[in-house]
Order: sequence, then structure tokens, then C-alpha cells
Amino acid sequence: MRIQGYKMRNLLNCISLMLVALALVVTATPDAHAKKKKIPKKPKYVGSVKCNGSCHDPYYQAWKNTPHGKSFISLKAGEKADAKKAAGLDPEKDYTTDPTCLRCHTTGYKQSGGFKPAGSKSKKGKDTSTAIDPDEPNKEQVGCEMCHAAAGGSQFRVVMKNTKGDFKKADAEKYGLRWDYANVCTRCHMHPQSPHKDEKFDFEGTKGTVHQIDKYFTEDNADQKLEKVKDRAQETAVSQEKALLIEDWEVSDKGKLKFKKGTKPWSTKKKSALYKE
Repeated sequence: MRIQGYKMRNLLNCISLMLVALALVVTATPDAHAKKKKIPKKPKYVGSVKCNGSCHDPYYQAWKNTPHGKSFISLKAGEKADAKKAAGLDPEKDYTTDPTCLRCHTTGYKQSGGFKPAGSKSKKGKDTSTAIDPDEPNKEQVGCEMCHAAAGGSQFRVVMKNTKGDFKKADAEKYGLRWDYANVCTRCHMHPQSPHKDEKFDFEGTKGTVHQIDKYFTEDNADQKLEKVKDRAQETAVSQEKALLIEDWEVSDKGKLKFKKGTKPWSTKKKSALYKE
């Protein structure tokens, strides 16, 4: 009987240890077992709001208070009157549906997932215009993707989330993340189609004003500081050595904007970036 009691105690001890081990597995950090999200098949614009409330809150908060975060507002009648006069534009005219203006004053206009102005309708007559929230700027402004993406951030955004920010430049660049920033900025500020093309633009002098994020970090978002930035700075992306193509377009008599063939910086068919020769 003593032997049987000893065996029983051993059995109970073993069961207890197994239950403890199981509990540890169940309560382990979810990140260790989190399933990676599937990367979308095609790139598309998703808007700056996607960056807020998840990974880049300070960047979003800093951006919304810059001219880029208010670019659509400047198209309204009476806004930026001096700048409009200097460019030969009518300061009292509303340009919020002008296709040439929308290409550089909004995010992803005439591209997949991009901004659609008031009056946009589907083939069935359904209103498809982009919703605008005055307190939460998004695609109606010059958002994150206009500078950082070749065709929208839907794909490389997932790469960032899956790796929790620990990715190589090449990992995201193959999905359209770009690093040719001087090229990106001049593509709008000095674009031949822009009425402001003759104005002076100092890239080196203005680039530091885009992300003044320090004052937007709080206790709640302190964990969003980009820890791998210095590591990636040691890498050289392809787009840093070979700038991507600059989109060109034409506007028809009916007021429709169409990109000229062979000028887009991203080939959806080839699933790759297209560089200047």
C-alpha cells in the first residue's frame, strides 16, 4: 500500500508539472505565436490614418500640422491667395476638383486606393468620393505614401508590421517603399505640369521640417520610436542610387487626368520599381 501511495503521489506531481507547463505555454507572450499577416497581392494607397494609432503616431501628429497635412485646404477659394497669384491662378476660384492640382495636393489621385474628389461616381452611379474628416486628415492631403511609396503602402506596411520594424531596406523596397526623397519632393514642387514650377525649392533646407516629431512623443507612444533607423542608415537602397521615374500626365478636354505611358515609378504587371535611365 505504501508503494502504491508513493506511485500515486509521483503521478499527481507529474500531472501538476504538466498543467503548470501548459499554463505557461498558454499565457506566453502572444507575439511569440502571432500569425504573420498575408501581404496583399497588389499595392494600393491606404492613407495616413493607417499610420496613426498603431506604429507611427508621433509622425502622424507632426505631419498633420505641416503644409503637407493641409495641402487640400490650400485649394479652396480664398486660401493661399498670394501663392495662387504668383502662379497665375485665380485666388477666388475653387481648385478642389481640378485634376492637375489634385495630383500633387492629395494622396494617390487616379491610382488604386487613392483620393477621389467630390462628385466621383461608380459606373452604377454610386458616390465613391473620399470621405473627409476635418479633425483627421488622410488621403485628401499630401500624406505619408506620397513621399514614401511608389504605388501605395498596402504591401510594405504589412512587411513593417510582420517584422515589428526590424526589416532591411531591400525587404520593403521590393514592395514599393522608396528612398529617393530629393527626387520625390521635386517631382511635385518642380514638376513641368505644376503652375508653381518656377518657384524656388530648397530640398536641403526644407527636409528637416517634415518630421519634427520629438514634441509628439508621449508615455503612451514611447515604444514607437524607430529603433532600427540607425542600422538601416548603414544600408544603401537601390532607389538611393537610381531614382525612380517621375509620373507625367495629361488632362483631356473632359477634365480627366491620364498618366502618360511609361512614366509611372511602379509596374503592377512586373511587380517592380521602374528607375530613371
